[in-house]
Amino acid sequence: MKRRAWITLAVVALLGAAGVVWYYEIEGDAPREMVELVAEGGEKVLRDPMRPARGGSRVLVFALDGVGEGALRTAVSSGRMPRVAALLGRPTPDSSTWEHAWMQPGVLSVLPSTTFAAWASLFTGQPPAYTGVPGNEWFAREERRFYAPAPVTMTEHEHALKVFTDQYMGQVLRVPTVYERAGVRSYVSLQAFHRGADLLTMPEPRAYTRLVTEAAEGLVNGESPGQEVYEELDVTAVESLLKSVDSRGVADLQVIYFPGVDLYTHVARNPLTDQLRYLAEVVDARVGEVLEAYRRAGALDSTWVMFVADHGHTPVLADDRHSLGTDGDDEPPQVLRNAGFRVRALRLNPHPDEEDYQATVAYQGAFAYVYLADRSTCAEQGAPCDWKRPPRLREDVLPVVRAFDAANRTGAGVPGLRGTLDLVFARQPRAPGQDALPFQVWDGTRLVPIREYLAAHPRPELLDLERRLHGLAAGPYGHRAGDVLLLARTGMHLPVADRYYFSGHYQSWHGSPTAQDSEIPLLVARANTSGDRIRDRVRRAVGPNPTQLSITPLILNLLGSGGAR
Repeated sequence: MKRRAWITLAVVALLGAAGVVWYYEIEGDAPREMVELVAEGGEKVLRDPMRPARGGSRVLVFALDGVGEGALRTAVSSGRMPRVAALLGRPTPDSSTWEHAWMQPGVLSVLPSTTFAAWASLFTGQPPAYTGVPGNEWFAREERRFYAPAPVTMTEHEHALKVFTDQYMGQVLRVPTVYERAGVRSYVSLQAFHRGADLLTMPEPRAYTRLVTEAAEGLVNGESPGQEVYEELDVTAVESLLKSVDSRGVADLQVIYFPGVDLYTHVARNPLTDQLRYLAEVVDARVGEVLEAYRRAGALDSTWVMFVADHGHTPVLADDRHSLGTDGDDEPPQVLRNAGFRVRALRLNPHPDEEDYQATVAYQGAFAYVYLADRSTCAEQGAPCDWKRPPRLREDVLPVVRAFDAANRTGAGVPGLRGTLDLVFARQPRAPGQDALPFQVWDGTRLVPIREYLAAHPRPELLDLERRLHGLAAGPYGHRAGDVLLLARTGMHLPVADRYYFSGHYQSWHGSPTAQDSEIPLLVARANTSGDRIRDRVRRAVGPNPTQLSITPLILNLLGSGGAR
């Protein structure tokens, strides 16, 4: 009789997608890696034998998903995170310096400021046009394949599951990770980007059942799961990590990922207020447990402790008007249909009779990517397009640009889109294999360089827009950000009733170039080292204006010294 394996797994969005918990029952041919992960009791050895721990100067990274710079500052300065505050020591008159810590102000994420693009860049030091990971989902035209490690436009979760069963993001990523470059013993807790590390730890299997049950009940009733659902994910993940540290020792580089705070913020009724409570009640205690384990091991004094994040959160309204979805005649794909394009079915693998699509979309919260085919290769219905060829600017791209612009300005064709878009971008297409060109802005009549447009129409709230969009679009994998790029109207400078997002219904989203989404914490602490010396060390390593791309170089720099200078 064939052996049947049953595994209950919760794959969580933004590991998975924006704020949804999924339930998997895998019968029969369960992925071998997942069977091994469960059998190993919450840990998976990625390198056998593991590299020996060298000792000396270590780096411990607390990776807080969805926690902007302002949120972490507020939580610490208000006394809501006493264990973190104890690590930092006494505050000083300089709001960015503590007795034993320094927080760099104004650190910007990549664009889009969303989970998979941001963590890929943070743990490699390269922008999305080079990592090959431009968002939570995307279309790779050279492969004629849709990637959805965090699906937003569809409900299939195959790729989200593979993030941990098959080291999926390691297969997708096109540049070396910090673990590969560091060459030291490295442990990773729950983070999707772990290629090159020695050990991956996950929550104990017993934690999944309760997590999934409570989440499913909430979704069935049309309500969001409570904080305790996401809390259990973070709590049990840290428990698994601490068991591994007890049995295997302290690593030279340790990354501890907290996805629960982001997941909860997406669905919480009062997103920013409830996020602070989650930081106080959940994250601070878990940080304290890890620091105590390092202290018991005699490693804390020689460890650089870093707090980083991928993005912040902007509150939005959870209704049909403000969520720009995919189904129905009042959503963005209808603009493409009205312009004469056959739109790709929103599934990972279209049916054989659906392979003649000429356009598809991928959503990133504040941004949407629109991919277009050269329609001359597939004019007749039923004829698949040659997606290795770029679309034609005049015949394929500009008609779509004009259609979205008209829908936004006047509601033409799709009245529900009127007033929902901020900017529409496009560029001269290039074929895969060539470096993609930067996006330009549609000014109503023509495409103009971003710098030229902003000089004529200042938009100070769109932080460092030209450089950050260049990092998304201009490079060997820049075509993965689409041929037309849509930016929804959003940001804290607007009333919540005037904010829009590409996704299903949520209480908050992110992805935009505005400060609330884009400014991330870079907080570095070390016992027995002054905040001023830490500030100087950080600035020597990455300069006075670091970005998310500076964090991997900083980790490598801190690992490369036996102590503070």
